[in-house]
Amino acid sequence: MKKLISLFLIGIFLISCSSPKRKADLKGIDFDVKIQRFDRDFWALKESKNLSKDLQKLYAKYPDFAPIYFGNIVLFGRNKEEVLAVLPDFFADTTANKLCKDALEKFSDVSKIEKSLTKAFQKGQYFFSQTPVPQCIMHISLLNQSVVVADRLISVGIDKYLGEDYPLYELSPEFYPYLRKNMKPEKVVSDYVHVWLLTEFPYFSEQDKLLDKMIYDGKILYVTSLLLSDEKAENLIGYTAEQWKFCKNYEKDMWQTLIQEKYLFSYDFMLRKKILENAPFTQPFTQESPGRAGQYIGWQIVESYMKKNPEITPLQLMQNADAQEILENSGYNP
Repeated sequence: MKKLISLFLIGIFLISCSSPKRKADLKGIDFDVKIQRFDRDFWALKESKNLSKDLQKLYAKYPDFAPIYFGNIVLFGRNKEEVLAVLPDFFADTTANKLCKDALEKFSDVSKIEKSLTKAFQKGQYFFSQTPVPQCIMHISLLNQSVVVADRLISVGIDKYLGEDYPLYELSPEFYPYLRKNMKPEKVVSDYVHVWLLTEFPYFSEQDKLLDKMIYDGKILYVTSLLLSDEKAENLIGYTAEQWKFCKNYEKDMWQTLIQEKYLFSYDFMLRKKILENAPFTQPFTQESPGRAGQYIGWQIVESYMKKNPEITPLQLMQNADAQEILENSGYNP
């Protein structure tokens, strides 16, 4: 009995010695994330008395983002003259007016978002000291890209986060109900962080099996959960409470399907899309399953791996491209 107690205490000691590798010490990491409101500055042009001059000022204030916005997101033009010619008709459009006004009203106060991003990126600096903190911007996408990434900047299209019941979403045939569930303000912070991690740690695999991408997605979700430890797990992956509960209850069944059908080592690109990408449900699982359930399983494998190997840092995890090694040393057994 004494021997068992001793072993138990040794286990606690080892875990307690290793756990700080997963907890960020933010002493000396002192900065605040302030979101640059391109959305407001752009919409202010509507009241301009000298549109050409004020458009020039907008380009000067956002030298990297303005060309991307007008040329690639809203497609107003590749140069200032083309943009200037489009703006009067755009500002007179009733649908555009409603969309922009609703978006700016919904995100009139972003202080809580800035606070959450500050804490997340401070943790990011602790775990990944060589990765730069991105410039965070907000824009109005006119229902195009939700998130835009360029050199050291990430911009979120706030008009894509107005809530799943927003009338203009329901009128747009491309916004299926399963997609609208994540078009809500609560996803803004995790989308900033998620995209930042995808950018700083891009996917790489020499073989590109399903397992490789599944573990990669799991690593991204695991680190996102470290940086946003106060957020609910289901929100990080973009599930409802019911979808999360399904995955917890049927995790073993889904895993057995992947094993029995020998899907893990498949090179089939279409199979990978069915298991890992957005859809009403995940094939080859039941129609009651949520989409992207393969990402959920990848996350659980990585969670198991990091718990079993407390000496591994988040940086070492992200640098390890050997999905097979991670699976084998995870002890994953749902």
